[in-house]
Amino acid sequence: MERPVNLVVVAHPDDEILGFGATGAKLAAAGEIIQPVILCGNVDVRSHRPSDDELYTDMCNANAEVGFNEPVLGSFPNIRMNTVPHIEIVQFIEQQIEKFKPTRIFTHHPGDLNDDHVQISKACQAAARLYQRRSDIPPLESLYFMEILSSSDWSFSTTGENFIPSTFVEIGEEFLNKKIKALGHYRKVMRPFPHPRSDEVLRGLAAYRGGQAGQNYSEAFQLVFKQGL
Repeated sequence: MERPVNLVVVAHPDDEILGFGATGAKLAAAGEIIQPVILCGNVDVRSHRPSDDELYTDMCNANAEVGFNEPVLGSFPNIRMNTVPHIEIVQFIEQQIEKFKPTRIFTHHPGDLNDDHVQISKACQAAARLYQRRSDIPPLESLYFMEILSSSDWSFSTTGENFIPSTFVEIGEEFLNKKIKALGHYRKVMRPFPHPRSDEVLRGLAAYRGGQAGQNYSEAFQLVFKQGL
């Protein structure tokens, strides 16, 4: 039996861990494949950015920590995804769907404050329909939006497109700790409390999402599409 493949399509290095780190670690421990796709692989305008070699090392170490495959990196412009033709982003994501044939796809919420997230979410939704246009692509089981601290939570309630959790994955202390440890591999990404990217807020969000679902710490997702019951 083939192992399920989870494609995690994100804008920037660290988004894959912030949004999916604990759930992905849990699925990887159960034998599933986690394949990150990071479209703005070099984040060249990020504040306090380490060197190219340091960033790549941090990325590989962070993803290895939670059992993810080495990320596929795009060279799209950081904080300028709105300058790229939509079709180019869609086609890049479609190439990864064609290559990895995912069972599930996880991506950004289209209401995030960060516009790179918005562009990728929209492109990923279009690319997710590839199986309906190509007979050689297996049907997608499900598509989910993730929440990214310091983006999903910072979005203003003006568009009616805020993150609404509908799927809760119990992660427990073990996988929450793995997520936090993985984020620690990314230099200068974590911040002191009360910044959202702090240990305290990460734990608080996981406790809150767990409390919503009666679980021992959780990551939450917004289900967009699911085949069958």
